[in-house]
Amino acid sequence: MRWTAILFLVMFLALAPSAWATEIDIGITKTAWERTDILVQSLDVVSGGTEAQEAAWTIESILGLDLDYSGLFRSLSAFETDTTVVNFAIEGIIEGRLPGTAITPEEAAPLLTLRLVSHPGRQVLLNKRYRPTWDKLRGSAHHFVNEVVQMLTGEPGICLTRVAFSRGSDDRRDIFCVDFDGEGLLRLTANRQLNLFPAWSPDGSRIAFMSWRQGQQGLYLLETATGAVRTMNETIGSNLGPSWHPDGNEVLTSLSKVGQHEIYRIDLQGKVIRRLTVSEAIEISPNWAPNGRDIVFTSDRTGSPQLYKMQSDGSGRSRLTFEGRYNDAASWSPNGEQIVYASREHDITQVVLIDHDGANRRVLTDQGWRNCEDPSWAPDSRHIVFASDRTGVFKIYVMDVTDGSSRQLTFGDEPDTTPDWSR
Repeated sequence: MRWTAILFLVMFLALAPSAWATEIDIGITKTAWERTDILVQSLDVVSGGTEAQEAAWTIESILGLDLDYSGLFRSLSAFETDTTVVNFAIEGIIEGRLPGTAITPEEAAPLLTLRLVSHPGRQVLLNKRYRPTWDKLRGSAHHFVNEVVQMLTGEPGICLTRVAFSRGSDDRRDIFCVDFDGEGLLRLTANRQLNLFPAWSPDGSRIAFMSWRQGQQGLYLLETATGAVRTMNETIGSNLGPSWHPDGNEVLTSLSKVGQHEIYRIDLQGKVIRRLTVSEAIEISPNWAPNGRDIVFTSDRTGSPQLYKMQSDGSGRSRLTFEGRYNDAASWSPNGEQIVYASREHDITQVVLIDHDGANRRVLTDQGWRNCEDPSWAPDSRHIVFASDRTGVFKIYVMDVTDGSSRQLTFGDEPDTTPDWSR
């Protein structure tokens, strides 16, 4: 859990639901726990040969998985509709050039048309045309499912989002990112140092993270388009966090430059905007509410780490949690309604969900998950990502907090920790 990571960092320094409803003209209404069936038809391949046919199969698979991963839909094939009433279908056409008829990748790009239609009447509800290069077909399929989600629910989809995390062990861990479906793994740092707590900026253009670069622990900014890294803040002691303000112009961090860890607001050049806490307690893991006015954080002022809430000027503090021996790593849902966090009790760390005021506590994981740490919300306020060592090594998992379904996102032998979901 993040609290464990904080203790490790201190030692290292010393040594070195709301439901949705949608109605369309055919009169279908669904709630958040009922999935709407969508038939995914085989794409028509009119040209392009084997390459186009293989691309069609890939696109069909991505469309189906994206719909299933949304938690809102269930994808069906033509073989599964004999006894199922289906009101929507996805159909499409892919047109590829013949081998040898194009010079550049752009000229060789296929024409992909995808449609959402009523079923069985085939009234066109959504029609999109794409001309991606062959290596960008996945993105086109993800974009189309996002459009389907937006049209049928009024909410944006998450198919083009990514998860950043730290991979490695001991004092050598790098920042990686992966697409929401587990594809597209990319290593972002390679400095042979300890890199932790990546945090996406609201627009996805930057990732703030904590690192021991050049022997000094500090906060850094990585430009996602170029990979360029610059220092944001380096002070004596530890620089923990960070959490972005919704406007993307400042972050929350916990600094120990005056003794115990205290919470600060700093700008992207590291200048302190305001110190928010003054206490003999350790106060860490601040996280902005989406309204930019409230902050949830961890403090041991009552003896054990618990969650508290305060306003952006440090006033109006109130305690949110009273159960759990160690409560930490709180993350505020993008819709502002709920907070998810890690809670340790009886030597097992679980993921817990509460309302923004601390009410309606619900434990999302059980002992079968072993230890679960550092939860982070998807932009749909329905899915979370977190690290769990249920297989013996920490890996990243996704959970739907509405229906409880889950899936493993990362694989391999090295530990994966401190995930953060892009917006």
